[in-house]
Amino acid sequence: MRILHTGDWHLGHTLRDHDRSGEHAGFLRWLVATVAERQVDALLIAGDVFDGANPPPQVQRAWFQFLAEVLQARPGLQIVVIAGNHDSGARLQAPAELLRGLGVHVIGSLPRNDDGSVRAEDLLVPLRDRDGRQAALCVAIPFLRTADVAGLTVTPPPATTDYVLPRPGTEVATDDVIAGMRVLHERLFAAARARLQPGQALLALAHGYLVGGMLSELSERKVLSGNQHALPVDLFPADCAYVALGHLHRPQPVAGHEHIRYSGSPLALAMPERVHAHHVVFADLADGRLQKTWSLRTPRLVPLLRLPEHGELTPDAALAAVDSLPAAADESVDRLPFLEIAVRLERPRPGLVEQLRARLQGKAARLVRVEIATTGSGDGLQRGQLPALDRVTPEQVFVQRYRKDHAGDVPGELLAAFTELLDQVGDEGAR
Repeated sequence: MRILHTGDWHLGHTLRDHDRSGEHAGFLRWLVATVAERQVDALLIAGDVFDGANPPPQVQRAWFQFLAEVLQARPGLQIVVIAGNHDSGARLQAPAELLRGLGVHVIGSLPRNDDGSVRAEDLLVPLRDRDGRQAALCVAIPFLRTADVAGLTVTPPPATTDYVLPRPGTEVATDDVIAGMRVLHERLFAAARARLQPGQALLALAHGYLVGGMLSELSERKVLSGNQHALPVDLFPADCAYVALGHLHRPQPVAGHEHIRYSGSPLALAMPERVHAHHVVFADLADGRLQKTWSLRTPRLVPLLRLPEHGELTPDAALAAVDSLPAAADESVDRLPFLEIAVRLERPRPGLVEQLRARLQGKAARLVRVEIATTGSGDGLQRGQLPALDRVTPEQVFVQRYRKDHAGDVPGELLAAFTELLDQVGDEGAR
């Protein structure tokens, strides 16, 4: 039996307002062809199908069109998809009854009985091999928030575990959320084992941040706050043949366990992710055991560029680098490379971003971001740096703020312009 594990598609994602629907369409076409060519039996999609809870109609259309095309290209394919933290579980799950008849199992939230208890059997998805025999049972757990596990009866964690404990300094403090997650996982896997037959593999599909996983910058980091917990890897028992995870965008095994993996996102979702390869992951199973895992790199239809590749340029060097870029060919605008320019400012350079944009007209690149590095102390206006509030002047605040970003004294013409602005404000107030 062959499983393809993917996730974190973020359909509808834009890169600094640049539309990426063409890239996503290219990936989905590639995935349809790959599922057919590699004779995949089950497709596990580990959440964050959409980039937001309310995807526009054309984005939802792309999702349903993919399902129709992949099921036509690979008859008998089984698909299991869970909601991630970016998805609306209710919206993703709305057509679940219709899709189930096509072999697509969608789980957006924890199913509950009338008394509020979790209906475990609805999270257990049997999977067949290409001969039609049940070869695996997948425990499919959507992204869980604090409210989802609140109120669960807390029981002590297992006394023993086959997993190595995290290194000192990386332990996750036990709290009510993690304790509730332990209870939920124990119940779900106990229910799965009660249904599992000899020779069948126990699988898990989940979306969350496990201790030992490596973040990528600017994409996941912004959502790992508030009630986003780092979860211990031993939530998934050692008898799991394979654990398919979503949420982190870098493809990776977790804490050295090759059978517990993030597939990563198929596209780079932030400029720093340009340096990482992006994959889908295959897991081959036989006789209830994992035989091997292997990855296949996803196509990158649009290059992501940075000037310079490392470090920063002076403003004049940045303008010269833009001038040296090749002219745009006749290709579609949505195939032009994304460009980030890093500039180090010794002193303010008003209008620099506008100058860079103007120089990029007709060039084979789309400006995503100008990253400004400054040379000041980086210190804020801290206590002791200024006189008492009743004696401080606006000029003193301005000078101190300038030194936060730039080394040296404020240029005379800049201080004069600030003083002139103060005078104008004062005149307006006196009228």
